[in-house]
Amino acid sequence: MASSGIRRYRWSRAYGLRIVGIIIVILAVVWVLAALAGFASWAVLLLAVVGLASLGCVVRLVVLPPLLLEVSNEGYRLHHVRGGGVQEARWADVASVEGGHSAEGAVMSITLENGDVTVVPLGLLGNRGGAAEREVHDRLNAAFGYRRLGGR
Repeated sequence: MASSGIRRYRWSRAYGLRIVGIIIVILAVVWVLAALAGFASWAVLLLAVVGLASLGCVVRLVVLPPLLLEVSNEGYRLHHVRGGGVQEARWADVASVEGGHSAEGAVMSITLENGDVTVVPLGLLGNRGGAAEREVHDRLNAAFGYRRLGGR
């Protein structure tokens, strides 16, 4: 996909923060249990260093969340979604775009001319899900030469 007007949508930071909180609690419990169980001080220190390194990696996910969707004038590309269907396609290959819900929350289904489907989990985008859906509709309309009524 060429780099003409690419807009990138990343996972919501709320998911990263939730993971950070869970990991902090787990690391604290493991570290306290190791200290109370009488592990050697070097083992407790090693556990603390490994825990802090793990926490640093997770904090990186909060600072720069994983990319979910790239939208350009030529098409779209889906990233970091297992079971999302087709990972990328050109607008010329798209037959329809529909919103909906799944067990995980709001989704956008992009159906291609050949019947293949891409499922974009909009819930992962947090409050930017609606903007991503509008962007996809606008880019698809522009690719087929449609324009808004009212001179815009």
